[in-house]
Amino acid sequence: MKNEIVNSTPSIPSGILSRTIHIYSYACGKIVLCGVKCASCPTCNQTCPDFEKERCNRLDRAPYVCNGCTKLINHCTIAHKYNYNAKAADRKYRETLSDSRSGISLSRHELRLKDKVISPLIAQGQSPYQIITNHPELDMSVRTVYTYLDMGLFTSRNIDLKRKVKFKPRKVHKTQISDRKVFTGRTYSDFSELHLDSFVEMDTVHSSNDSAKTLLTFFFTKEKLFLAFLMNRNTEGAVRLVFDRLKKRLGTYEFLSLFEHILTDRGSEFGDPDSLETGITGFQRSNIYYCDPMRSGQKGGIEQAHTMLRMVLPKKTSFEFPTQWDVKV
Repeated sequence: MKNEIVNSTPSIPSGILSRTIHIYSYACGKIVLCGVKCASCPTCNQTCPDFEKERCNRLDRAPYVCNGCTKLINHCTIAHKYNYNAKAADRKYRETLSDSRSGISLSRHELRLKDKVISPLIAQGQSPYQIITNHPELDMSVRTVYTYLDMGLFTSRNIDLKRKVKFKPRKVHKTQISDRKVFTGRTYSDFSELHLDSFVEMDTVHSSNDSAKTLLTFFFTKEKLFLAFLMNRNTEGAVRLVFDRLKKRLGTYEFLSLFEHILTDRGSEFGDPDSLETGITGFQRSNIYYCDPMRSGQKGGIEQAHTMLRMVLPKKTSFEFPTQWDVKV
């Protein structure tokens, strides 16, 4: 059949006759003479009902892609190839990771039902805490209600809340201790287990932006004594220098009896408790403990002392010119 058709077509150039001619009949409704494989023929792929995609056996085992194939891409006869691109895969993964964590975990219908309960009660003057307490069927936390109000998902808005419009946005503290290992055995719960009647609260008072100087303050809870020391920088080394000077002036025994237990916040200037507790000699001279995050009230004595200090040195006051003698006076 092939010879008869070829011989009956004397007008075909001799270059084509030198190649193998594939004859496909009844796929396109007519006889087609071509030298292209059926797997690569767009006409047959679209019209033939018995067409099956050619598949490489390499794709049936790891790594399931064409990467590293010994055949050159130009010599591979399979039309569909699968190449792995690490950068594209990582970018797609991060997009999926971000999308999976965006939005809320509620359908529109569920959000509408919760809105019918929450928004009218907020309009009546009730707080989110009161609403969640009286309506446990909402199955939401107070924090979630505030978050949804901030996102504008409810009919009510932040302006409908009586007190929230008076509050400033909470500042993000970027000067917190990054090494969480220092809190081991030094948390506020560890401090509470000591049941101390007398201890020292420690904190810092910052200057205006045009000065790097800072006040290191101590408050003795039993004696109601308030001390302040001027530091040139708000760093771990500057705090350690004040400790070393106090120990040198008071002596080891007196320093240990006065500063045996110190409670402070999680500022970065207090991020090296080992050097504050032992000093150069390595002798244990103090014990440092840290308040819980955003719980400055746990050292309320020194915070109250700072309130009175700010009556003399208001905020945005520069500490560049006062000396330690001025601070003592």
